[in-house]
Amino acid sequence: MRDKINVFYVILGIGIGIILTSLIFTLNPKIKYIDYSDDEIIKKAKELGMVSVKEKIELNEEKDKKEEKDKKEEAKKEIILFRVENDDTLTSVADRLFKKGLIANKEDFIQFAKYKEADKKLRTGDYKLEKKLSYNEIIKILIKSE
Repeated sequence: MRDKINVFYVILGIGIGIILTSLIFTLNPKIKYIDYSDDEIIKKAKELGMVSVKEKIELNEEKDKKEEKDKKEEAKKEIILFRVENDDTLTSVADRLFKKGLIANKEDFIQFAKYKEADKKLRTGDYKLEKKLSYNEIIKILIKSE
């Protein structure tokens, strides 16, 4: 019986100690509160490597523009020599343009060239064509007199 009473008093003492400690820290806290301005918070966040949503969007837009510019420069660097012979027809020219990867669709190019009345205006000669040119730009180059 004596052991049960001792355990009771030990638990009671621990409980009273916890309650007294909680009261002391509640009445006399040692916490220092600092009011930060928005600019200070942003500065601290940047020091930790955080970025705002607006900055993230701007960074992504800049990255996309740079990638697009790089793709355009890369496409411009791919220059392909192309020759139009005396006996070439619009169909044969379109077929060779397609095989060299200068146009995406032969039939669309032929229809566009006929619409622009370029089928009878093709000039013979050697041309330097860049990949990713539009149909209109290709036709202008092929009918241009030197």
